[in-house]
Amino acid sequence: MQQIPLANLVQYVSPKWLHLLKEEEQSQWVVLRDGIKEVNEEDLAEIVEAVIQEHQKNPFYH
Repeated sequence: MQQIPLANLVQYVSPKWLHLLKEEEQSQWVVLRDGIKEVNEEDLAEIVEAVIQEHQKNPFYH
């Protein structure tokens, strides 16, 4: 297992995607079961999507 910031993963797999992420999303830690060398663009897309969705969850207060 390997734990790294999302920005490092994006830089390694597909640097052109980095501009899509906010700073807080880039600093999100992710855990990779088989290490960074096993992550492809399809895997990265799933991870980025999940991080973006997680950071979009804003509680509504009435």
